[in-house]
Amino acid sequence: MWRAPYRGKRPVNLTVEIPGSKSVTNRALILASLASSPTTLHKPLVSRDSELMVAGLRGLGVRIDESTAPDGHLIWTITPQPLRGPVSIDVGNAGTVMRFLPPVAALAQGLVHFDGDPRSHERPLGPVIAALEALGTSIEHGGKYRLPITINGGATTHNRLFVAELLRLMQVHQANFSPH
Repeated sequence: MWRAPYRGKRPVNLTVEIPGSKSVTNRALILASLASSPTTLHKPLVSRDSELMVAGLRGLGVRIDESTAPDGHLIWTITPQPLRGPVSIDVGNAGTVMRFLPPVAALAQGLVHFDGDPRSHERPLGPVIAALEALGTSIEHGGKYRLPITINGGATTHNRLFVAELLRLMQVHQANFSPH
């Protein structure tokens, strides 16, 4: 443990609570939405990115309830539901939303349209789109491999395992994903 330099008359004794991560919050939301039972997230980081993820998952049919713990901290309870379209999802310019929600949408029954801020149209989604297409998912992207895209979901049980593995690999190797 590092002892901070101190020049005061009395020792300082305090606890500093570090806020959560929007990236970790969004990944937890994805995993919870695919679980077989409800998940409770304590103290999720509320940001534009996490609000877009919550809105996207709710649009797909996932139930996300908000409550407050006795000590005042925020709690989200995520209850998985059958995923369905048609729905239009705004990803803003959130990288975790535009990369992690399309594989989830591939599991939904029906059309799922993704679009976002003008800057999001410049961000490459090639590896995600190509991987989903290799699994047999129908995706309209005009040959650009960028937003806007429309996914015609309904992955088979066999492909659901591959989509789950794709999400896992994206989590582990995110830095290695390159443009298509």
